[in-house]
Amino acid sequence: MITSDEVLSERKLPASVVFVGGGVIALEFSHVYARAGVDVTILEVLPRLLPALDEDAVEEVRKESERSGIKVHTGVKVKRVEKTSKGLRTVFEVAGKEHSVKSDRVVNGAGRIANVAELDLDAGKVGHDSFRIAVDDYLRSQTNPSVYVCGDVTASPQLSPIATYEGRLVGRNIVEGATHKPDYASIPSAVYTVPALASVGLSEAKAREQGLKTKVQVNDMEYWFSTRTFAETVAWSKIIVDEDTDRIVGAHFVGHAGEELINLFGLAMKHGITASQIRDFVFAYPTFSADIKSML
Repeated sequence: MITSDEVLSERKLPASVVFVGGGVIALEFSHVYARAGVDVTILEVLPRLLPALDEDAVEEVRKESERSGIKVHTGVKVKRVEKTSKGLRTVFEVAGKEHSVKSDRVVNGAGRIANVAELDLDAGKVGHDSFRIAVDDYLRSQTNPSVYVCGDVTASPQLSPIATYEGRLVGRNIVEGATHKPDYASIPSAVYTVPALASVGLSEAKAREQGLKTKVQVNDMEYWFSTRTFAETVAWSKIIVDEDTDRIVGAHFVGHAGEELINLFGLAMKHGITASQIRDFVFAYPTFSADIKSML
Protein backbone atom coordinates (compact mmCIF):
# COMPACT_ATOMS: atom_id res chain seq x y z
CA MET A 1 0.00 0.00 0.00
CA ILE A 2 1.29 3.44 -0.94
CA THR A 3 0.23 7.00 -0.08
CA SER A 4 -0.27 10.11 -2.17
CA ASP A 5 3.48 10.83 -1.76
CA GLU A 6 4.35 7.77 -3.82
CA VAL A 7 1.52 8.46 -6.28
CA LEU A 8 3.15 11.79 -7.12
CA SER A 9 6.56 10.21 -7.66
CA GLU A 10 5.54 7.13 -9.65
CA ARG A 11 7.06 6.89 -13.13
CA LYS A 12 4.95 4.00 -14.44
CA LEU A 13 1.20 4.26 -14.91
CA PRO A 14 -0.59 1.30 -13.30
CA ALA A 15 -3.44 -0.36 -15.16
CA SER A 16 -5.64 -0.50 -12.05
CA VAL A 17 -5.75 1.18 -8.63
CA VAL A 18 -7.78 0.64 -5.46
CA PHE A 19 -8.18 3.49 -2.97
CA VAL A 20 -8.82 2.48 0.63
CA GLY A 21 -10.88 5.42 1.87
CA GLY A 22 -13.00 7.92 0.01
CA GLY A 23 -11.66 11.21 1.31
CA VAL A 24 -10.46 14.30 -0.51
CA ILE A 25 -7.10 12.87 -1.63
CA ALA A 26 -8.66 9.61 -2.83
CA LEU A 27 -11.25 11.43 -4.90
CA GLU A 28 -8.82 13.89 -6.42
CA PHE A 29 -6.28 11.25 -7.44
CA SER A 30 -8.96 8.85 -8.62
CA HIS A 31 -10.08 11.48 -11.15
CA VAL A 32 -6.48 11.93 -12.33
CA TYR A 33 -6.03 8.18 -12.73
CA ALA A 34 -9.40 7.67 -14.45
CA ARG A 35 -8.64 10.32 -17.06
CA ALA A 36 -5.32 8.61 -17.74
CA GLY A 37 -7.21 5.40 -18.56
CA VAL A 38 -6.68 3.59 -15.25
CA ASP A 39 -9.34 1.27 -13.80
CA VAL A 40 -10.15 2.88 -10.42
CA THR A 41 -12.07 1.55 -7.39
CA ILE A 42 -12.82 3.47 -4.17
CA LEU A 43 -13.65 1.58 -0.95
CA GLU A 44 -15.14 3.79 1.79
CA VAL A 45 -16.13 2.53 5.25
CA LEU A 46 -18.71 5.26 5.88
CA PRO A 47 -22.19 5.27 4.29
CA ARG A 48 -21.17 8.09 1.92
CA LEU A 49 -18.16 9.96 0.61
CA LEU A 50 -16.94 13.21 2.21
CA PRO A 51 -19.32 13.21 5.21
CA ALA A 52 -18.30 16.72 6.33
CA LEU A 53 -19.59 18.30 3.09
CA ASP A 54 -23.12 18.92 1.85
CA GLU A 55 -24.74 15.58 1.02
CA ASP A 56 -26.38 16.72 -2.21
CA ALA A 57 -23.15 18.24 -3.51
CA VAL A 58 -21.23 15.07 -2.71
CA GLU A 59 -23.85 12.99 -4.52
CA GLU A 60 -23.30 15.10 -7.65
CA VAL A 61 -19.57 14.36 -7.43
CA ARG A 62 -20.24 10.68 -6.89
CA LYS A 63 -22.46 10.49 -9.97
CA GLU A 64 -19.85 12.29 -12.06
CA SER A 65 -17.11 10.03 -10.68
CA GLU A 66 -19.07 6.95 -11.68
CA ARG A 67 -19.86 8.46 -15.09
CA SER A 68 -16.11 8.79 -15.67
CA GLY A 69 -15.65 5.09 -14.90
CA ILE A 70 -14.66 5.16 -11.21
CA LYS A 71 -16.25 2.36 -9.16
CA VAL A 72 -17.41 3.67 -5.77
CA HIS A 73 -18.31 1.34 -2.89
CA THR A 74 -19.49 2.85 0.41
CA GLY A 75 -20.38 1.19 3.70
CA VAL A 76 -17.62 -1.41 3.26
CA LYS A 77 -14.99 -2.76 5.64
CA VAL A 78 -11.59 -3.53 4.15
CA LYS A 79 -10.32 -6.79 5.67
CA ARG A 80 -6.92 -7.32 4.08
CA VAL A 81 -4.67 -6.75 1.07
CA GLU A 82 -3.06 -9.86 -0.37
CA LYS A 83 -0.25 -10.35 -2.87
CA THR A 84 -1.08 -12.41 -5.94
CA SER A 85 1.02 -13.61 -8.85
CA LYS A 86 -0.20 -10.66 -10.93
CA GLY A 87 -0.56 -7.87 -8.36
CA LEU A 88 -2.74 -7.28 -5.31
CA ARG A 89 -6.13 -8.46 -4.12
CA THR A 90 -8.09 -6.25 -1.69
CA VAL A 91 -10.67 -8.18 0.32
CA PHE A 92 -13.60 -6.20 1.75
CA GLU A 93 -16.88 -6.92 3.46
CA VAL A 94 -20.32 -5.58 2.55
CA ALA A 95 -23.36 -6.50 4.66
CA GLY A 96 -21.53 -9.49 6.10
CA LYS A 97 -20.39 -10.88 2.74
CA GLU A 98 -16.81 -10.88 1.52
CA HIS A 99 -15.87 -9.47 -1.88
CA SER A 100 -12.52 -8.77 -3.51
CA VAL A 101 -11.02 -6.60 -6.22
CA LYS A 102 -7.68 -7.07 -7.99
CA SER A 103 -5.36 -4.18 -8.82
CA ASP A 104 -1.78 -3.19 -9.60
CA ARG A 105 -1.73 -0.58 -6.83
CA VAL A 106 -3.47 0.01 -3.51
CA VAL A 107 -3.41 3.58 -2.22
CA ASN A 108 -4.17 4.65 1.34
CA GLY A 109 -6.79 7.37 0.94
CA ALA A 110 -8.15 7.12 4.49
CA GLY A 111 -6.54 10.37 5.61
CA ARG A 112 -3.52 11.37 7.64
CA ILE A 113 -2.97 12.21 11.28
CA ALA A 114 -0.56 14.71 12.78
CA ASN A 115 2.64 13.18 14.14
CA VAL A 116 2.82 14.33 17.76
CA ALA A 117 4.38 11.21 19.27
CA GLU A 118 7.97 12.46 18.95
CA LEU A 119 7.40 15.97 20.35
CA ASP A 120 7.53 14.96 24.05
CA LEU A 121 4.53 17.20 24.72
CA ASP A 122 4.06 15.82 28.22
CA ALA A 123 7.39 17.37 29.26
CA GLY A 124 5.95 20.76 28.36
CA LYS A 125 2.63 20.03 30.06
CA VAL A 126 0.89 20.33 26.69
CA GLY A 127 -2.36 18.37 26.71
CA HIS A 128 -2.95 16.13 23.70
CA ASP A 129 -4.37 12.87 22.45
CA SER A 130 -2.74 10.56 19.91
CA PHE A 131 -2.63 13.19 17.15
CA ARG A 132 -4.19 16.48 18.32
CA ILE A 133 -3.34 19.23 20.78
CA ALA A 134 -6.20 20.85 22.69
CA VAL A 135 -6.19 24.63 22.17
CA ASP A 136 -8.19 27.56 23.50
CA ASP A 137 -9.89 30.30 21.49
CA TYR A 138 -6.53 32.03 20.92
CA LEU A 139 -4.70 28.91 19.65
CA ARG A 140 -2.87 28.37 22.93
CA SER A 141 -2.44 25.00 24.58
CA GLN A 142 -5.29 24.56 27.04
CA THR A 143 -2.92 23.18 29.65
CA ASN A 144 0.09 25.43 29.00
CA PRO A 145 -0.87 28.88 27.63
CA SER A 146 2.80 29.68 26.95
CA VAL A 147 2.62 27.27 24.00
CA TYR A 148 0.84 28.36 20.81
CA VAL A 149 -0.32 25.82 18.25
CA CYS A 150 -1.28 26.00 14.57
CA GLY A 151 -1.77 23.70 11.61
CA ASP A 152 -2.85 20.10 11.24
CA VAL A 153 -2.29 19.29 14.90
CA THR A 154 -5.38 21.31 15.92
CA ALA A 155 -9.02 20.29 15.35
CA SER A 156 -9.39 22.65 12.38
CA PRO A 157 -9.52 21.27 8.81
CA GLN A 158 -6.19 19.97 7.49
CA LEU A 159 -5.75 22.57 4.75
CA SER A 160 -2.63 24.58 3.97
CA PRO A 161 -4.46 27.97 3.77
CA ILE A 162 -5.89 27.35 7.25
CA ALA A 163 -2.47 26.43 8.65
CA THR A 164 -1.07 29.65 7.17
CA TYR A 165 -4.00 31.67 8.55
CA GLU A 166 -3.52 30.17 12.02
CA GLY A 167 0.21 30.83 11.81
CA ARG A 168 -0.39 34.53 11.18
CA LEU A 169 -2.76 34.71 14.16
CA VAL A 170 -0.27 32.92 16.39
CA GLY A 171 2.44 35.40 15.39
CA ARG A 172 0.20 38.35 16.19
CA ASN A 173 -0.89 36.86 19.52
CA ILE A 174 2.71 36.23 20.56
CA VAL A 175 3.65 39.85 19.78
CA GLU A 176 0.44 41.65 20.80
CA GLY A 177 -0.94 39.34 23.47
CA ALA A 178 -3.78 36.82 23.19
CA THR A 179 -6.37 39.00 21.43
CA HIS A 180 -6.93 37.41 18.01
CA LYS A 181 -9.29 34.47 17.52
CA PRO A 182 -9.59 32.39 14.35
CA ASP A 183 -12.87 32.55 12.42
CA TYR A 184 -13.37 29.47 10.28
CA ALA A 185 -17.00 30.07 9.27
CA SER A 186 -16.25 31.93 6.04
CA ILE A 187 -13.15 30.05 4.85
CA PRO A 188 -13.85 28.36 1.49
CA SER A 189 -12.39 25.06 0.38
CA ALA A 190 -12.44 22.88 -2.73
CA VAL A 191 -12.07 19.23 -3.63
CA TYR A 192 -10.22 19.18 -6.95
CA THR A 193 -12.10 16.46 -8.73
CA VAL A 194 -13.08 17.10 -12.36
CA PRO A 195 -15.19 19.16 -12.03
CA ALA A 196 -14.34 20.47 -8.58
CA LEU A 197 -16.58 20.51 -5.52
CA ALA A 198 -16.32 23.85 -3.71
CA SER A 199 -17.88 24.75 -0.37
CA VAL A 200 -18.07 27.47 2.25
CA GLY A 201 -20.10 27.79 5.43
CA LEU A 202 -22.83 25.44 6.58
CA SER A 203 -24.25 22.45 4.78
CA GLU A 204 -28.03 22.27 4.56
CA ALA A 205 -28.05 19.59 7.27
CA LYS A 206 -25.90 21.70 9.63
CA ALA A 207 -28.10 24.76 9.10
CA ARG A 208 -31.12 22.63 9.98
CA GLU A 209 -29.37 21.27 13.10
CA GLN A 210 -28.72 24.83 14.26
CA GLY A 211 -32.40 25.68 13.90
CA LEU A 212 -31.85 28.39 11.31
CA LYS A 213 -34.76 29.54 9.20
CA THR A 214 -33.23 29.39 5.77
CA LYS A 215 -34.02 29.72 2.10
CA VAL A 216 -32.24 26.99 0.14
CA GLN A 217 -31.83 27.55 -3.60
CA VAL A 218 -30.66 24.52 -5.58
CA ASN A 219 -29.72 25.01 -9.23
CA ASP A 220 -29.09 22.34 -11.83
CA MET A 221 -27.26 24.53 -14.35
CA GLU A 222 -26.71 21.87 -17.02
CA TYR A 223 -28.56 23.86 -19.70
CA TRP A 224 -27.48 27.36 -18.68
CA PHE A 225 -25.73 29.32 -21.42
CA SER A 226 -22.34 29.40 -19.70
CA THR A 227 -22.47 25.66 -18.99
CA ARG A 228 -23.14 24.84 -22.63
CA THR A 229 -20.49 27.30 -23.79
CA PHE A 230 -17.81 25.39 -21.89
CA ALA A 231 -19.35 21.93 -22.53
CA GLU A 232 -19.51 21.09 -18.83
CA THR A 233 -20.82 17.64 -18.00
CA VAL A 234 -22.21 18.79 -14.66
CA ALA A 235 -22.95 22.22 -13.21
CA TRP A 236 -24.77 22.45 -9.89
CA SER A 237 -25.08 24.85 -6.96
CA LYS A 238 -26.80 25.16 -3.61
CA ILE A 239 -26.97 28.52 -1.83
CA ILE A 240 -28.28 28.74 1.75
CA VAL A 241 -29.54 32.12 2.97
CA ASP A 242 -30.71 33.07 6.46
CA GLU A 243 -34.24 34.41 5.92
CA ASP A 244 -34.11 36.70 8.95
CA THR A 245 -30.88 38.52 7.99
CA ASP A 246 -30.66 37.84 4.22
CA ARG A 247 -27.06 36.80 4.83
CA ILE A 248 -25.49 33.80 3.13
CA VAL A 249 -24.68 31.01 5.59
CA GLY A 250 -23.57 28.36 3.10
CA ALA A 251 -22.70 27.87 -0.56
CA HIS A 252 -21.83 24.70 -2.45
CA PHE A 253 -20.80 24.18 -6.08
CA VAL A 254 -19.99 21.30 -8.37
CA GLY A 255 -18.46 22.59 -11.57
CA HIS A 256 -19.35 25.97 -13.09
CA ALA A 257 -15.97 27.41 -11.96
CA GLY A 258 -17.13 26.84 -8.40
CA GLU A 259 -13.54 26.67 -7.11
CA GLU A 260 -13.27 30.36 -8.08
CA LEU A 261 -16.82 31.55 -7.39
CA ILE A 262 -16.76 30.12 -3.87
CA ASN A 263 -14.29 32.82 -2.85
CA LEU A 264 -16.88 35.53 -3.62
CA PHE A 265 -19.35 33.82 -1.30
CA GLY A 266 -16.72 33.53 1.43
CA LEU A 267 -15.99 37.24 1.06
CA ALA A 268 -19.71 38.04 1.30
CA MET A 269 -20.06 35.94 4.44
CA LYS A 270 -16.98 37.47 6.05
CA HIS A 271 -18.12 41.06 5.50
CA GLY A 272 -21.89 40.70 5.82
CA ILE A 273 -22.81 41.32 2.17
CA THR A 274 -26.41 40.20 1.80
CA ALA A 275 -28.00 38.11 -0.93
CA SER A 276 -29.98 41.14 -2.09
CA GLN A 277 -26.83 43.21 -2.42
CA ILE A 278 -25.22 40.50 -4.53
CA ARG A 279 -28.28 40.32 -6.80
CA ASP A 280 -28.14 44.10 -7.27
CA PHE A 281 -24.47 44.07 -8.27
CA VAL A 282 -23.66 44.37 -11.98
CA PHE A 283 -21.26 41.61 -13.04
CA ALA A 284 -19.14 41.51 -16.18
CA TYR A 285 -20.93 39.43 -18.81
CA PRO A 286 -20.68 36.78 -20.12
CA THR A 287 -18.85 35.18 -17.18
CA PHE A 288 -19.54 32.43 -14.70
CA SER A 289 -19.72 35.15 -12.04
CA ALA A 290 -22.64 36.78 -13.84
CA ASP A 291 -24.66 33.64 -13.09
CA ILE A 292 -24.38 34.20 -9.34
CA LYS A 293 -27.41 36.52 -9.15
CA SER A 294 -29.50 33.79 -10.79
CA MET A 295 -28.38 31.27 -8.17
CA LEU A 296 -29.80 33.22 -5.22
